[in-house]
Amino acid sequence: MKLQLYFVLILSIINGNLSAQAVDQWLTRFEKSNFFETPDYNETMEYCSELVNASEYAKMFSFGLSPQGRDINCIIVSKARQFEPDDLDERERPVLLVINGIHSGEINGKDASMLLLREILVTKEKENLIENVDLLIVPIFSVDGHERRSLYGRINQIGPKETGWRVTAQNINLNRDFLKADAPEMQALLRLYSKWLPEFFIDVHSTNGSDFQYQTTFAIEKHENTTPMIKNWVEEKFNPSITRSVEDKGFAISPFVGFVKGDPRNGIYDWVPTPRFSNGYTTLQNRPGLLVESHVLKTYKERVFSTKAVLESTLELINSDPEELLKLARDSDEYAVESFIEEARPYPLTFERSDNYEIYNYKGIDYDLVKSEISGSEVKVFNEVKFEQKVKYFNHAVSKKKIKLPPAYIVPKQWKEIVERLKIHGVLVDRLGENKKYVVEKYQFSDVEFPSKPYEGRFRPVYKHTISIDTVVVPTGDYIIGTDQRSLGIIAHALEPDGPDSFVQWGFFNIIFERKEYYESYALEPIAQKMLENNPLLQQEFKAKLRVDENFANDPKLRFDFFYEHSPYYDKNYNLYPVLRVIEELDD
Repeated sequence: MKLQLYFVLILSIINGNLSAQAVDQWLTRFEKSNFFETPDYNETMEYCSELVNASEYAKMFSFGLSPQGRDINCIIVSKARQFEPDDLDERERPVLLVINGIHSGEINGKDASMLLLREILVTKEKENLIENVDLLIVPIFSVDGHERRSLYGRINQIGPKETGWRVTAQNINLNRDFLKADAPEMQALLRLYSKWLPEFFIDVHSTNGSDFQYQTTFAIEKHENTTPMIKNWVEEKFNPSITRSVEDKGFAISPFVGFVKGDPRNGIYDWVPTPRFSNGYTTLQNRPGLLVESHVLKTYKERVFSTKAVLESTLELINSDPEELLKLARDSDEYAVESFIEEARPYPLTFERSDNYEIYNYKGIDYDLVKSEISGSEVKVFNEVKFEQKVKYFNHAVSKKKIKLPPAYIVPKQWKEIVERLKIHGVLVDRLGENKKYVVEKYQFSDVEFPSKPYEGRFRPVYKHTISIDTVVVPTGDYIIGTDQRSLGIIAHALEPDGPDSFVQWGFFNIIFERKEYYESYALEPIAQKMLENNPLLQQEFKAKLRVDENFANDPKLRFDFFYEHSPYYDKNYNLYPVLRVIEELDD
């Protein structure tokens, strides 16, 4: 069937505005190689330039430079020639942003986008897909990773012949970087995102793991981490529409799920992604974000064309009612502020899977457990036997940690790097023009531990914390970040220590967990004696600790530490979070 579709494509080119001799010019490397190769960076950009030059509706521009010096390009396609973003309130056409090659070993989205753009801009058979939508496509996001090309990429992936690498030249996994934004590539993309604030976002991948019958899978958030209006639209309109449309185009599609105990017969489940991931991040921007995961055990041809079907189906849906998506974005922005600031509802930071489930007719591939001479254990070997079974689908989640947001956060001026990261996400920031007095909440950390190895180049601390109330004078020049703005989700997840991808958890504040001043026992001894003599409550606490804590009683250092930590010499900023939660501003 797919071969027939290919010949239909060629005929459409010949019957369009092009001569038969020009057909070869518009064939991609993917097509010329019998659907088993993908072009390198230079060939890709040359082809994209030709596409853009062939149409008055398209432009290509660089929005960033990779660490190895390659342009990260974006193609904008607009029938209204809207090549700069309108203000959200004045926008007449929704914007769809597609990024390909965030993991450049999973590059099917690039080839699918090239075919789709050709049908929109050159043969014009799909020109209707930009009738009511402005389209932004990033052909290759991780451009340096794309050029680390090899015959040996993902070990279980069928094609393409040569493919790029999972991470950037700096060894950063971009789909773990959305909130912390360490990579220059990610910072460039987030500036593009903040500039355009697309109403819909698509991130294209290929998934590995178990075998199943579906050529492609997808995920889009419908839990409490998104707004009620997005949740309703996803459940009632998007999910059924995209499934039906992709299947009508000849491809099997299912939700992107995990397997209970490694086997779908035991049940399948989804989860709430944290904002390090693309589809977890877009929820903080009050926008639907679609994760496309085609299947690596299907041929590269199937992955490309099934991805193209998802892109087309999404565009068809948005074009059918563009105002609906525009309203969805505006309403979601308003809801976030009204709900979590004006009505002071607790904001959900973390989630866990619920025991509630639905029944899903899953189409799997069976496997045998085979004794491995290499490992000495049993390993799965998929046997190509298809099965269909109604299974439990655990697709509900409940919030585990909620927090009431303050009217503002204060970030001291010496932590400018934190503020600059927030600005990349589109967060609005002010600076104090004079000293001001506030009642604030402070986080104090304790029991801080670090892993033995870094994750994504950072040592992520584990800690406990308490919160206290204090009155402080905040000096001129410190940053104040009001939460009364559409990006409040970004602010909460970045600055609240319990956020799973908070700046604290990503190690931005690791320096506060280091002690910088110490004592000598000979100097502390007379001071501790006076403290015992002059402070009966402290003496009582010390003696009680000696009675109940044998380790403390037998360790001279711990006993000295007790007095040092109660003395005025102790660093009161040790383990103290420098970011303050504002309760209220006081008059001088």
